[in-house]
Amino acid sequence: MRKWIIVMALALIAGIIAACGGTPGSSGGGGAESAATVETSAADAGNPFAKYGDITLEVWSADNQDPGPMPVIKNIAAEFEKKYPNVKINLTFKGFSDYIKVVKLALASDKAPDVAEGNQGWQIDGALVKSKLILPLTDQMSQGWDQWYTPDTFQQFQWADDGSKFGEGTTYGVGQFGQSTGIFMNMKKLNDAGVDPTTWKTFDDFQAALKTLRAKLPADEPVINLGNKDGYEIVHAWGMLQGAYNSDPQAIRDWVFQKDGATFDTPENIKSLQVLQEWVKAGYFGKNFNAVGENDAAAAFAKGTGALYMGGNWQAGVVKEGLGADAAFMNSPPGASGKHIAIGSTSLPWHISSKSKYPDVAAAFIAMLIDGEGTAQMMYDQVQIPAVQSAPQPEGDAYLGQVATGWQQLVQDGGLTLFPDWSSPSMFDTMGAAFQKLAAGSATPEEVAKALQDDWQKFHDTLQ
Repeated sequence: MRKWIIVMALALIAGIIAACGGTPGSSGGGGAESAATVETSAADAGNPFAKYGDITLEVWSADNQDPGPMPVIKNIAAEFEKKYPNVKINLTFKGFSDYIKVVKLALASDKAPDVAEGNQGWQIDGALVKSKLILPLTDQMSQGWDQWYTPDTFQQFQWADDGSKFGEGTTYGVGQFGQSTGIFMNMKKLNDAGVDPTTWKTFDDFQAALKTLRAKLPADEPVINLGNKDGYEIVHAWGMLQGAYNSDPQAIRDWVFQKDGATFDTPENIKSLQVLQEWVKAGYFGKNFNAVGENDAAAAFAKGTGALYMGGNWQAGVVKEGLGADAAFMNSPPGASGKHIAIGSTSLPWHISSKSKYPDVAAAFIAMLIDGEGTAQMMYDQVQIPAVQSAPQPEGDAYLGQVATGWQQLVQDGGLTLFPDWSSPSMFDTMGAAFQKLAAGSATPEEVAKALQDDWQKFHDTLQ
């Protein structure tokens, strides 16, 4: 069992939360007594934060991609400063790998940021909750935040207050972007092969189309362009097979959440692994997919390699830029359940630091990041998908509309299975190695299922 340092007493946390309001209209006292106060003028009448005087909100993010999420966050920060002129937003961006290494230390320090992204799963968010470094969002949930996502989607932000349980309990974060996996299509190649994706009503229809494409494309060209050098993209593609052969996405999420009795070693998962191995043998992924990285594979698909790309919607901009009018997107067709089920989650969760002097200001900034006026269009302008279920469809861009529909379809079907490596601190490495053995034919589906469950159980035993 890991040992954690409790950095704040529960009573202090409760006091801060009681003072914390989640909307721009909240009186939110947290830290007001230590901030400079100014006489409210007529110009400040619509600014509940004017009472603090000039303040700076420190905000940390791992979304440093441009084009991508970073311009959205910068634009929203500028809009927030315009709306609340006494508040300066100081943004700090880091690359994901570097960010994950330092975010826990940063939030535990005396100079903790007021707002910071975490990461779903036991390693980051579980540690932040257990160490009382982030505030529960209970008040904000009662002020409309509970309408942003479906109950299934909210599970990825929920924890027991002592950090001992994941996927249930109190909400501690909210995500900005919808990030799911699906099928990108090169419509020119599909049309040339006489394949019509509008006829893919079931996963069996999709499998039949793969056989047709394999027969029509050159032998040295993959049907599905894939880059598995880092060990995870074949897992993302497999998640669509898992969804086709499983009828209960909650059971998949329960395994991610380390719920008692959950198991990976099921007939449905073994069947999906078997089909994946058959796809490899049939040459659907080509021959060199383990030597190519995800981003390189997406770029190659955008330049015309392969008829399909099964991956994350975060590659939508790359595909659009390369294929133009030939780019299309859809979710993997459902299996017998009739539900769209695939790997996906929101982007990194935004948290309010338990050390912030201005938790009400922090909450207002997060609200603007997630569901502010015009926020959805800012996201679409950067080919990012809003996570909230009330987001409008993008106007004038059929392709981006397909990607947005893919996210909403998965959400409404309760089909987001999250990312399987969240299930244990070592699962990413275990799963990557096991799937590479599966693809190489040196491990059976049954052996892979057992290896993953053994890793899961080893961590589960530490949680008891």
